[in-house]
Amino acid sequence: MNLKEFLESNPIINKAQLAEAMWDGNKSAKSKLYNKLAEKTVGSGKQRVTEADELNAKKNLMNLAENIINYVNDKS
Repeated sequence: MNLKEFLESNPIINKAQLAEAMWDGNKSAKSKLYNKLAEKTVGSGKQRVTEADELNAKKNLMNLAENIINYVNDKS
């Protein structure tokens, strides 16, 4: 499963927030992720999700997963 398929099958994941986490400090992070997922032509070429993007997304999604697990297991 690639990032696009994962996000399509898990609409609860907010793509805008994921994009901001993936490219912290980039004002156009949301557009960047949208363009890559849609394989839009921007500038001189088609935007694609790279292996580095996949790893970056997985790192940020793992942080989210850990936060969810900690919350679910919290007994307070």
